Amino acid sequence: MHRVFIGTEAVAAGEVTKYQLRAHYQRLFPDVYAGRGVPLSVEDKAFAAFLWSRRRAVVTGVAASALYGAKWVDVQAPIELNYPNNKSPHGIVAHDETLLDDEVRTTRRGLAVTTLQRTAFDLARRGSISQAVARLDALANAAHFAIDDVLDVTANHPGLGGVRRVLRSSL
Repeated sequence: MHRVFIGTEAVAAGEVTKYQLRAHYQRLFPDVYAGRGVPLSVEDKAFAAFLWSRRRAVVTGVAASALYGAKWVDVQAPIELNYPNNKSPHGIVAHDETLLDDEVRTTRRGLAVTTLQRTAFDLARRGSISQAVARLDALANAAHFAIDDVLDVTANHPGLGGVRRVLRSSL
């Protein structure tokens, strides 16, 4: 069994009983569990959020930057997903935005995540200016990206919230 798993799948496969699930595992999100007391990384929580979405969401924002190796990401920060759901559980922030095919890649464990350029674009347009600067700096230290590539993403999404802020800050 994996570190993070879907409870009903584990019960159906005979890996745990319903009693064991309640007694020995912590519920992270509806029907998504991990071992009780096991410290979880941002990657573990992102994978849990992905499982909650029935393996349909794309990890975005701060969680995506952590998957690219950005340091100083708060493990308690909510996981941002691109997934159409206006009733996401505590710990998940769902956005319903258009993602082009070339803005998504698959990582290990089959987790879908925005590309480096799309991740930088999302970080630049969300949160306060100081948060955006700090998050972009952490991402740039972990993985190198070109500002022109981020501006190309901006050109593909002219009506998206925060685009003007990205364009102003790049001048």
